[in-house]
Amino acid sequence: MAMVPRMLAVSAVVHETEADMRRRGRYRYRYEGALAGDRVIVYSYDLPGPGIAGGLLRLGYGVGRLGDALRRIRYARQGLREDESIPLGDKVGIAVDVVVGTTHVVVGACDFVVGACDFTQYARGALARFRGKSSSRGKRSDPCLRKRICEKRKYDVQFEDLPEEAQCIIFSKLELKEAVRSSVLSSKWTNMWVIGSKLRFDCTKLCGKFSSENYHTRALNFVEKVNRVLRLQRGKVVETLEIKVEFYMILAFHLDRWVRFAATSRTTNLSLDLVPKSYGTYSDWYVFPSEVLDGEFTSRLQQIQLSFVSFKLPSQFSGFPKLKRLDLNLLRVTRMDLQDMLSGCSKLEWLSIVNCDLEDELIVDRPLSHLQYLRIACCKMTKIELHATKLKTFIYHATQLPDFPTITIQAQELKDADIAVTDSTTFEHALTVLPKMFARVQNLSLRAYLREKPAAFLENSSKFSQLKHLVLYHSDKESDNILYLASFLRAAPLLEELEIHFNIKGGSSADTWHLRNLPKCPYKHLRSICITGFKGDHAQAELLVHAVDNAPALEVVTIDPANKLSIYSSQVDERLGASIARRCLEGKILPKTKLHIVEINRDEWVVIPPALNF
Repeated sequence: MAMVPRMLAVSAVVHETEADMRRRGRYRYRYEGALAGDRVIVYSYDLPGPGIAGGLLRLGYGVGRLGDALRRIRYARQGLREDESIPLGDKVGIAVDVVVGTTHVVVGACDFVVGACDFTQYARGALARFRGKSSSRGKRSDPCLRKRICEKRKYDVQFEDLPEEAQCIIFSKLELKEAVRSSVLSSKWTNMWVIGSKLRFDCTKLCGKFSSENYHTRALNFVEKVNRVLRLQRGKVVETLEIKVEFYMILAFHLDRWVRFAATSRTTNLSLDLVPKSYGTYSDWYVFPSEVLDGEFTSRLQQIQLSFVSFKLPSQFSGFPKLKRLDLNLLRVTRMDLQDMLSGCSKLEWLSIVNCDLEDELIVDRPLSHLQYLRIACCKMTKIELHATKLKTFIYHATQLPDFPTITIQAQELKDADIAVTDSTTFEHALTVLPKMFARVQNLSLRAYLREKPAAFLENSSKFSQLKHLVLYHSDKESDNILYLASFLRAAPLLEELEIHFNIKGGSSADTWHLRNLPKCPYKHLRSICITGFKGDHAQAELLVHAVDNAPALEVVTIDPANKLSIYSSQVDERLGASIARRCLEGKILPKTKLHIVEINRDEWVVIPPALNF
């Protein structure tokens, strides 16, 4: 059965050739051979199409042509001496008969096998439907039997049995590459891939990886493939058009044509991912054709992705009334154009602004009442103001933790916040700004270098009133800076889950008999504690004991000595951290609390020096 698709492909090629010859006219090639008045027909397209009967007739025709070749050989040798050879004309006629006869034998065999398989499937389906109908007539009173019959009949429905409209809908949902591959399985599906409304062109997948030596050739190859598909789609609705290729100036003209094609094809999802590998030193950006941003095109767009694009709004810009998703990466745009663009997106639900050349304030005058996801990263904005009452996820990655109210986001439903800053900041600043910005957030992730230890634990009036899940990433080896992470627990009275991921190299081995007793503060709702990168440092041990002692509702404690933030992790430090964690918590874990300490495989252990072996 695995050979049937290949036989079907061979048969389809031959019959398409016959149809082409039928359109051009009845061409026959003749040769006056050894037999007077004989004609050698090179190819005849009057034979029937694929099927059992057509296959048998074509087999008979092919065998007849091979027999003609043998007869020509016998007649050509008559009257010739042993040292004489067959004339050139006779050789040509014999060769033609052999080739044509062999071709018809092969194609006839393929037609016969394919027709037999099709007939067998049809007969099985018809027999199963007949049995189902006859059984249902005699035993309609048994609902269980009817259920079994229905379940069995599900497997008898073939894809070809579906209506043509349903097949077209299924093909339109496939990716372009999968649709083209599926079209070779049946002669009826040869041009079915053309109806696909989602076109995604990835240069790496279509033409392989680029290099400085072969870029020009592969770029032209990519352009030719894209243009070939778009020509077939001309005049049809193209729902999605995605272009992913490294931008060079030789592509600017073709990109303009593709964008205009999207404008005339009623495209709703447009994606231009043009980021080159060395974009940091690249001065030429793709300039988006602003003339296509008329009322008709912009009123249809629902998703836009622009990467490595220079964008300028036209003077008569009317907004994107249906736009729901906007992804901007390495976008060269002015502050006023970006503000006008966002102000005209009343239905926007998802917004990402990454690596955009914006070092000024961003103020959106009109409310984004449908916005649920907002990501701002590496943009150096000095001020952000927007009104998004339904915002649920906010991601902010920058160099510095901003001052309040530098970021003013009016969101009553904000649940998740991910804050990452590269420069160091103080505990006092973080615990003053973050609770005011995210008073109602439920899940907070903070990546920051928290240094400059305070004189005592901070007792701020600002609280995370609804924070339930806190994730902290800490890379400072200073002991007191590790210890004062407990200030975040005090600022979250409803905290239920705590995760701390350390990224420190080694540390002083904790003396579990002389741990400091930190000021008590009950964490009544804390149920789970997870700490990774636990190396057995003295401050780490004190923080762990403090959190466990003050959590009466604690259910599970997980300690993983492995460093999840770095590829460098010492096995000695990991074993030492696991040993110290177990000794610190001995006698302090409640009976209902589960303690899970992750240890490396004992088969991979190395000898620990006696001075470190407790």
